Amino acid sequence: MEKLYEVFPCSETQKVLLATYTLKDEARRDQKVSEFQELKQGRMSVAEYEAKFTELARFAPHIVDTDYKKARKFEGGLDLEVFDRVGVQKLPTYVEVLDRSLMAEATLAAMKQGKAPATTTTEWRGKRSGFGFKKGRSFVSKKQNTRTSNSSSQSSGSIPVCSDCGKRHRGVCYRVSGACFRCGQPGHVVKDCPP
Repeated sequence: MEKLYEVFPCSETQKVLLATYTLKDEARRDQKVSEFQELKQGRMSVAEYEAKFTELARFAPHIVDTDYKKARKFEGGLDLEVFDRVGVQKLPTYVEVLDRSLMAEATLAAMKQGKAPATTTTEWRGKRSGFGFKKGRSFVSKKQNTRTSNSSSQSSGSIPVCSDCGKRHRGVCYRVSGACFRCGQPGHVVKDCPP
């Protein structure tokens, strides 16, 4: 501070004002770093948590100076139900953790409303061969499976229309994020998707 005063001559009043401003700014920055270190999703949605996370991360770049550290920090603050679905995957990048968190939140919301989550790959393969796998039952006959698929097609009207691309889907819009439509990973498109 003294060196500043030597380079930029100023009155005693100006020195006091500058010192006060500098100290307040440092205290504010320290407060934001602490707030970031203790940030948890709590009652926020994943999108709200992500916005707060991004805002506070500016004050503590040393905590999230690599994509891996950023992913782990974000993951660590997630709501327990969302974390249980995302944390086990050990996703390496922040974008993947965010994407899967949004999907997990949508799935949990659908389950709480009593709606069945989207058909899994195992169920789809089972439907092609005439049998579907369901929890609590080993097999469902083709006739029973038809009723299930009819009811799920009726509930497709409850899938929200994306404000970005105009299509019906849940979670992050792959068209906007630039992710592959097949696997959901960024950095390539369907035609280049590794098997």
